[in-house]
Amino acid sequence: MWLVSSTWDEEFAPSAGALNTLRWAYEMGATTLGEAYDLLDQFELSNDVPEVLGHDDTVENVREEFEFGLETVGPDTPLTTLL
Repeated sequence: MWLVSSTWDEEFAPSAGALNTLRWAYEMGATTLGEAYDLLDQFELSNDVPEVLGHDDTVENVREEFEFGLETVGPDTPLTTLL
């Protein structure tokens, strides 16, 4: 079982692009970091990438951040605690 650290922001502090992607995933119905990660393939194929990430970030960078977050705080971490 994964435990969410009370100091998650010291361990996993998503970048602006990752936060925007978490918001997008939340709007698409994701409630946990694991669910948001599962939506990355759909996000990558969507027309929302430029609007969500702008020109300075990539889906691959966000994927790497999410993978770090999954290892650090766990897949069951509620998105509401990260946003």
